Amino acid sequence: MRAFKFRSAQNIEFTLDIILNRRLYCADWKSLNDPMEGMFAYSTSRQQNEAQRIVKGIGSEKSRYKVCSLSADFQSHLLWSHYADGFNGLAIEVDLPSDHPNIRPIEYRGVFAFLNMDEVNDEDEAARTILFSKYNEWQYEQEIRILNNTPYFQLDNPIRRVIAGHRINPALLETLLIVCDREQIELCTVGIGDEGLDADAVDRDRLERARRFRRTPQQR
Repeated sequence: MRAFKFRSAQNIEFTLDIILNRRLYCADWKSLNDPMEGMFAYSTSRQQNEAQRIVKGIGSEKSRYKVCSLSADFQSHLLWSHYADGFNGLAIEVDLPSDHPNIRPIEYRGVFAFLNMDEVNDEDEAARTILFSKYNEWQYEQEIRILNNTPYFQLDNPIRRVIAGHRINPALLETLLIVCDREQIELCTVGIGDEGLDADAVDRDRLERARRFRRTPQQR
């Protein structure tokens, strides 16, 4: 499953961690930017104390999970504006296992996730149902979500591609050229045209020019 992790140009060490260590950071879901994240409403015919026991159990199961948010597409101006520093950042294309139980496209719904408590037999699965859903105002993100019990999700496959925004700092682009060349990762830059966004491969001749520029006076 192809997915894209958008990164700001700030804190470049986090970007390099993804590229070099092939892992994705998973954050506490309560720290995410949607204030309704993890909230849910329910209906039930159960006794109140029984319903509250289940609600508490679902809350306990939710607390075990951390979240990594990616997108199914890089061709969204809003995603570049909101999560890649207004095209100053980048998007990292990764390959996720399509059959992994903890990786799913987000289901978009109303303000709250909703559970029929009479049908809840597995509190963990109920927690996952809630965390794999999001308010439909965020639908433009086309989010693919990873739920994980640890701070990092290890990628089984190499990074597929790094796509730099068209406003990226030239020095940072040259750095990415060197890193991607070493890791044998395709580096592209975003192109903006009448038909939307695309990704154009960076000319590798620029890598040699960057290396020559960085030589010391003695080396020259």
